[in-house]
Amino acid sequence: MRAFWRKISLLVAIAALLCITAAPAGAIPVTLSDVPAYNWYHGCSPTAGGQLFGYWDGNGYADLFAAAGADVLLTANVQDEIASPGHIADYWGNPDPLAEGHTDDSIADFMGTSRGSLANGWTYLSHIDDGIEDYAAFRGYNDWTATNVLFGGSFGWADLVAEIDVDRPLLLTVDSNGNGTADHSVTGIGYDDRGTDGLWYACFNTWHEDETVDWYQFRGVSDSYGWGVYNATLVLPSAPDSPTVPVPGAFVLGLFGIG
Repeated sequence: MRAFWRKISLLVAIAALLCITAAPAGAIPVTLSDVPAYNWYHGCSPTAGGQLFGYWDGNGYADLFAAAGADVLLTANVQDEIASPGHIADYWGNPDPLAEGHTDDSIADFMGTSRGSLANGWTYLSHIDDGIEDYAAFRGYNDWTATNVLFGGSFGWADLVAEIDVDRPLLLTVDSNGNGTADHSVTGIGYDDRGTDGLWYACFNTWHEDETVDWYQFRGVSDSYGWGVYNATLVLPSAPDSPTVPVPGAFVLGLFGIG
């Protein structure tokens, strides 16, 4: 009888061990390395885009920035790529003089940041994806694809996980102050399934430059909490050996500003 119970105890122990070793991969936080954390510079959308381009500059696309190596991690060495002196001179003003004194040469230029009736540093959401593609083309990469997808429509948790798992950061449009309206751009760099505590996304929020990862719950916008997600801009760089994955269908987005 003792031998019988010893066998039962052993089986229970083995079963417990199997449960532990079979824990889902999502049980631990997953974040991308090598994404630089830039401080806000003449607009959150071009700054978040700069963080995204800074990552790719160090991962096979070295012509995206004039800076190279460790210099890509420092805002001071890439500020002109985020918002050039020409952009600041022509469009940083209220009201915007609509000057056309320079050729587009920075992320803020190609995103249309601060132009026309937009307040300083603001960008139309519908211009973010085109701006990413146009800046990449300006730097010599002509067939990048950037696609805006709405949270709860063509973008959800599985899409976030899929992008991070193939080492692609993404730009997220969020509601930073919890008033139910999207107002900020951040660079999505990770995810964490916390079980009963919910699903969380990791980002650099453009408001500090100390490489600290910011975590917010992954959910839609609401007037009862901050940092809800409204939209994601998925970015697929082009290269012969790049993985090709289906990109969710894009929605037609209204013209509202992201600051």
